[in-house]
Amino acid sequence: MSSTSSFVVFLVVGAALVFVDGQLIRRSGTTYLRSTTRDSAVADSVNQLVAVVFHLAALGLLALISVLPMDLGSEPETVVARLGLLLLVLALAHSVTIWTLGRIRTRQQSQLLQEEVVRAREDATRG
Repeated sequence: MSSTSSFVVFLVVGAALVFVDGQLIRRSGTTYLRSTTRDSAVADSVNQLVAVVFHLAALGLLALISVLPMDLGSEPETVVARLGLLLLVLALAHSVTIWTLGRIRTRQQSQLLQEEVVRAREDATRG
């Protein structure tokens, strides 16, 4: 396999991995955030922004990994090594994204709880 075709194979497979992972985050994140907000459009918008950041960061990392000097003797071994590195980086990016969604959800839950406490105090004051 020529180095150009190895490069293209890596970019195509890498971009597919980024796209699939990003779509999983997009679908699951919206459901995850909707459980703590009254307005599902807000949850969807926030999740879309998080998913876009994930895609851009992951594609940027894919581009950087694709040009790293790496020669393991044969093209297939080098492509596999690059894919392995990409998978590790994607796992880290996925973890950071899930952590971010968790922080957003925790903040939303705190806000809902705070609103309920204020309402309960107002009701107690009136009653």
